[in-house]
Amino acid sequence: MTDALRLAVPKGRLMKQTLRTLAASGVVDSGAVDPGRRLVVRVDGADAVLGRPLELLLLKNADVPTYVEHGVAEVGVCGTDVLDESDANVWRPHTFDFGSCRIAIAARAGTTAADLRARPTLRIATKYTRTAARWFAGRGQAVDLVKLNGSVELGAVLGLADAIVDLVETGRTLVENDLEVVEVIGQTQVKLIANRSLGRAQAAAVDRMVAALAGPGTEAP
Repeated sequence: MTDALRLAVPKGRLMKQTLRTLAASGVVDSGAVDPGRRLVVRVDGADAVLGRPLELLLLKNADVPTYVEHGVAEVGVCGTDVLDESDANVWRPHTFDFGSCRIAIAARAGTTAADLRARPTLRIATKYTRTAARWFAGRGQAVDLVKLNGSVELGAVLGLADAIVDLVETGRTLVENDLEVVEVIGQTQVKLIANRSLGRAQAAAVDRMVAALAGPGTEAP
C-alpha cells in the first residue's frame, strides 16, 4: 500500500494547470513532473507541506470522480460539469481559479431562444444529459436527448438535433461551424474533490493541501 496521498487528475491541459497551481502554492517543486507514458507518477517536494509524498493518477476526465468516490485516490481535480454528470458523492473543499467555462445551448446561426422554446419537443445533442435534462425540466419544456461523446457540434450542423448543450470557452469552434450560443444555462468550475471516508492522517494531508491552495495565512480546516 502506498504511503502517498493520491491525487487523480485528468491528463492534458488540466493536469498542467493543476501542477502550476500546486507549485505556486508551495505544495510541489516547480517542474517536478515529467510523466512520459506513466499513469501513476510520484511528485517531488510535497512531503514538507502535506506530511507525506504526493502521487498523481493520470486519468480520463470522466473517471476522476469514480476513483475518488471509491477511495482509490484520496483527492482529485475535476470540473463541476463532470461531477454533476457523474452524481458522485464526494467532498468539494476547494475551487480553483482556472478552467471555468460556460454551459450553453447552441444552434445554427440565426436561431433564437424563442425559436427553440416554440418547439413542442426539442431534440438536444449533448454529452451532458443529466445537466440538460434538469435544466429543461426546470423550464417545463419537453426534450429528446441524444447522447454524444465527441464533436457535439456536428449534432446541430448535420441536423441530428435542433440544438446542442455543451461547454463553451472561446466560442471559436461554434463560429467556424456556423453555430452560435442561443442561451447560457450555467457556469462550470474546477474543484478539488476528496473522498468522504478518509482516515485521520489522510484527512490531515488534504486539509494541509487546501490551506496551501487557499494562500498564506490560511489555517487548515
